Amino acid sequence: MSNLQISLLVVGVLVVIGVYFYNWRQERQFHRRVEQAFAREHPDVLLTEPAVAPAPADVPEMRVEPQMQPASVSLEPPSVSAARISPASIDAVIDYVVEVELDVPTNLTNVYLGLRTLADGWRKAVVVAGYDEQTATWVSAANGDSDAYTDFRFALQISNRAGCIGQHQLIAFRDAVMKWAERNEGRARSADVAEAHDRAVQLDRFCADVDIAIGVNVIAREGVSFAGTKVRALAEAAGLKLASDGVFHLCSDEGDTLFTLDNHEPMPFVPEQMKTLTTSGLTFLLDVPRVAGPARAFAVMLATARDFAATLGGTLVDDNRTALSETAIEKIRTQLANVVAKMEAGRIPAGGARALRLFS
Repeated sequence: MSNLQISLLVVGVLVVIGVYFYNWRQERQFHRRVEQAFAREHPDVLLTEPAVAPAPADVPEMRVEPQMQPASVSLEPPSVSAARISPASIDAVIDYVVEVELDVPTNLTNVYLGLRTLADGWRKAVVVAGYDEQTATWVSAANGDSDAYTDFRFALQISNRAGCIGQHQLIAFRDAVMKWAERNEGRARSADVAEAHDRAVQLDRFCADVDIAIGVNVIAREGVSFAGTKVRALAEAAGLKLASDGVFHLCSDEGDTLFTLDNHEPMPFVPEQMKTLTTSGLTFLLDVPRVAGPARAFAVMLATARDFAATLGGTLVDDNRTALSETAIEKIRTQLANVVAKMEAGRIPAGGARALRLFS
């Protein structure tokens, strides 16, 4: 074998390895994107039996089973003063609050950065507010621009799609705030940690019970593929826009995502590659808890998916590649209505500010 043949053979092997590595990297990015969006496992609405939505209890003492008593989370932790109204970004249902009162106005930049570092490690949000005596309102004090304030509220979100907060994490958060208050000759008070952790566990169970996504797939016939250029043209004609996450989004007038259109294959949609891309299928996805009016959004998504199937010559199927019948669609609508009712009864309406924080 000549040197030229050997060189060509080596080059060919390197090209094959390079292509394999590129595809492997793209697939990992796709799965990471899906895991980040849906850290909690979503039940399949086509396989789950519809549950009857519970009626909200007026003043239940404790929620032992979220499915039966979704409204039992207390709106205000009992150990925290409710004399003043918290800013909109602090929610006593989903936040653990520590209040601090100082004798002398003090800048809180250092403690805020420290708390953010803690919370980032737990994948939880931190909100800090200062009380403005002139306007008699709580205002954001997150950036340390708070020299005029002596009263603060430090809030740690107790649950989201990453799970509920741990009791030791609540203690660490509370102690960090209290030590800062002591150094500044202030006084701190907080909700009981054990009670707050119980509330976090109950909230997480409730959220897991209603955290569903509805997926509808348009699959190409065997031996046929959908051209990326045609997919993009149809998507844009339907009002969907390609975002930086490699997924098309249909957004409301307020800019909130109603549903998404993703590549059914493990390859994101990239603007520069749409002209050469082909795919065997498309996935429409509705993240129910994060959408206001999910029933209307589902109707639009289903109509859009049907238009795609008709134009592209594809078939509308579920995740098991079973043709989506009217019976299956009606089952989805029933399950969706039950989930929406359950979220309303639990005072966490789909697409509301509270839901957007919890299901993030």
